[in-house]
Amino acid sequence: MGSNTLFPGPNSFQRVDRSDSLAPNSTAINARQRQKVVLEPGHSPLDWANLNSNSSQRYKLRGVPPNTPPPQYVTVTKDELKLHNRKDDAWTSINGKVFNITSYIDFHPGGVKQIMKCAGRDGTQLFNKYHAWVSADRMLSNCMVGMYVN
Repeated sequence: MGSNTLFPGPNSFQRVDRSDSLAPNSTAINARQRQKVVLEPGHSPLDWANLNSNSSQRYKLRGVPPNTPPPQYVTVTKDELKLHNRKDDAWTSINGKVFNITSYIDFHPGGVKQIMKCAGRDGTQLFNKYHAWVSADRMLSNCMVGMYVN
């Protein structure tokens, strides 16, 4: 049998140097690229998960007295939501649920400025635009204040 042209030997392939094509191209960098935010020590996603797993922190994260009914029985109006628009008192609505995000602000990977865009308002559209793969219910479950009503 002659040489096998369907499966050439290792020496028959030509080596191509493509290192130039991997070099960064300044014109290809997206001008709208998000800025990196450096979180303070103790404010990583793992730190947030640990804080959430601590049962003694649950009412603190929710920001309500311990005798407050469970969130599914509490309603929050648009006017009430608007009152909570400061870094030291921030609530947002995501998918019909109101979350007290005050404790989460310094843990937000996008930084304080970005998350404050949702404070005191319905942040569903903005949240889904940038975090479609994230479950707000899971990430903020202990921060849920109540159900949003227009």
